[in-house]
Amino acid sequence: MKTGVGVGMDGRATVRGNWKRAVIAGCLIAAPAAQAATILEPRLRITAEERFDNDLRLGAGAGAGGQFMTKLSPRLGLDVKNEQLTLDTFYATDLLARHGSGKVTLDHRAGFGFRDVLSRRLRLDASARVFRVTDPTSLPRDGLARSTSPTFYTQAKVGLTGRVTERMDVRGNYSFEATRIIEPGREAGYAHTPSVELWYRSTRRLSLGAEYRYQGFLYAGDYSQAHGASAALRYRLSRPTTLTLKGGPVRYLPSEASRGGWMPRVSLELMREGERSEVGFAIGHDLVGASGFSGAVWADYASLMAAHRFTAKLSAFGAASFFRNGRAPGEYYTEWRNTTNVSQGYAVGGGVEYRLSRKLALQGAVDRIAQVGAADTAVAGDLTRNVFALRLVMTPW
Repeated sequence: MKTGVGVGMDGRATVRGNWKRAVIAGCLIAAPAAQAATILEPRLRITAEERFDNDLRLGAGAGAGGQFMTKLSPRLGLDVKNEQLTLDTFYATDLLARHGSGKVTLDHRAGFGFRDVLSRRLRLDASARVFRVTDPTSLPRDGLARSTSPTFYTQAKVGLTGRVTERMDVRGNYSFEATRIIEPGREAGYAHTPSVELWYRSTRRLSLGAEYRYQGFLYAGDYSQAHGASAALRYRLSRPTTLTLKGGPVRYLPSEASRGGWMPRVSLELMREGERSEVGFAIGHDLVGASGFSGAVWADYASLMAAHRFTAKLSAFGAASFFRNGRAPGEYYTEWRNTTNVSQGYAVGGGVEYRLSRKLALQGAVDRIAQVGAADTAVAGDLTRNVFALRLVMTPW
């Protein structure tokens, strides 16, 4: 008997043969499932920092010459990965204790990033970040630090990219911003920005694009909007270096039709991501909203970021940024020395990092942040701070 369980010597041989075939078949069936298995990776990073900070707003008037402060920042995250999906989430808090005044503040940050490859031609990605901070200069967007009060800020983006042909992609985007200064009499400001992009890869290095963008701004019951059309160019200068140019007209339509008008939108970005060095540069002029003080403002901006790894343990980093904001569509744009109706400022900083081990790093950093003016008031404020910090960064897992 050669089939079934059988009896005697033939039976035992048949059982062993069936067992081997079952194992092989099981491996073949389980192989795709194993490759597509979802991996969960928890993350924990704790930053302990001692700093000297002469930001008078944070000291509430105490310690006019600055204060020594201790800052503790735990950050807990969870990464989820498989062949199609990537998701990273985090929650972090910043506990800042001032030695001079005895004041203690607690800030909160949370967010996620998401990417899902729905098919060979379709990709979905989304991200969101939420901040509730007592120090508005710590927010990821310049121009929001015009008050000594705590600030709530959130930013969310979602995009769907489809490959129409081997050379052409179409992408739909939607972004949302909200800012609220947490003090009596202030209302939240909102910005809704849907857009559609078309990108055509004309060569291996050159891509040409076009975009239509709608913007809706809401503040204190007043709703304004804008329509913009842009042409874009993306050129790969080398394998790690990419240049992106974008420009076009923007039509601003406030609730008061008499204040409407045209303004330009221009941006230049240069990114280099090498094995040991990273450099990013951006400069432009655009229309933005959700400042917490008005519906929409024009913005000049420039930023530079650089990082270099000298050895496996030693690296250096630096960043600088500049901004100017004024009333839309273009009031006070040419008055570069005006600080009464134009809000402007800059930030510059840098530092070094030395890795003591795979899970432990030591950082030293210096930062200067300055801002002058307020685009929505007649009084010009001068907000300046200098920070000297020494940090111990621990990554247990």
